[in-house]
Amino acid sequence: MSAVPPPHLLQRLARRRLSVPRTGTRGGVGEHASLSRGAGIEFAEHREYQPGDDLRRLDPHLEARTGEPYVREFEVLERLAVTVVADLSASMAFGQPEKATAARRLTGALAFVGLAGADRTRVAVFTGSGLRWGPQAGNVRAAGRLFDWLGRQQAGGAVDFGSVAKELAGRVPRPGLVIVVSDWLFDDPLAGVRSLRAAGQEVVALQLLAPEEVEPADLRGGTLTLQDSETGEELQVTLDAATLQRYQQSLAERQQRLLSAFAAAGATWLSARTDADLEQLLLVEGTRLGFLR
Repeated sequence: MSAVPPPHLLQRLARRRLSVPRTGTRGGVGEHASLSRGAGIEFAEHREYQPGDDLRRLDPHLEARTGEPYVREFEVLERLAVTVVADLSASMAFGQPEKATAARRLTGALAFVGLAGADRTRVAVFTGSGLRWGPQAGNVRAAGRLFDWLGRQQAGGAVDFGSVAKELAGRVPRPGLVIVVSDWLFDDPLAGVRSLRAAGQEVVALQLLAPEEVEPADLRGGTLTLQDSETGEELQVTLDAATLQRYQQSLAERQQRLLSAFAAAGATWLSARTDADLEQLLLVEGTRLGFLR
């Protein structure tokens, strides 16, 4: 089960960067402007001299014109702490293309962007067995190890996302960016998002749904027995035109509620089908929503 994005996409992603203006950086030398000013290369602004300031940053030309001492402030470029997490619960092992396969590939692509931008990037997955962390990767040359590890991870088990998010919140660097790739078919997805937000994380929620979940027209006719892949609960449903119409209306209403609720919680929400073009999803939709530049 390959998690390697297409080579032509990796070439384009190598020039892109994760961009979340509201979160802070984590030090080190990177490509994100820190919220603080200090010694750097790119000039930002002048401010009045204060006792204890580095005298080497005094601007003699401005002092000569104004008669007052001013220091030069520079943009400080630091690294962003990025954690990309894939949901591999049992519900993800469904669809054509399968949701778990699409999630592995999307997770790998986003981790690649983080590594290309010198961000402190970690990858994790969660299943019914809990949260599992991928290998450490210090730079983009280590992306292959992450792809290989993601490709070996199997989907299975039922998940309480609230519990997973609490564990995640206790282990990720603060502040940081957490990107969660999932079908988001949890009973209470917002509880986990709030835990991550309280832990100083900017949250990007990427939803992957199978084409059969979005447009189940091919299932029309007759009575089917549907089984919950995580609980094993079964339900008999007659899929006539009226039932399908109610289903699609309910799905649209749920999607709108999630979009509004995630926005109110300060999180970014994007929903896509597993057969969506990955390049379009990242380079167009990701740029439109502002988490990729």
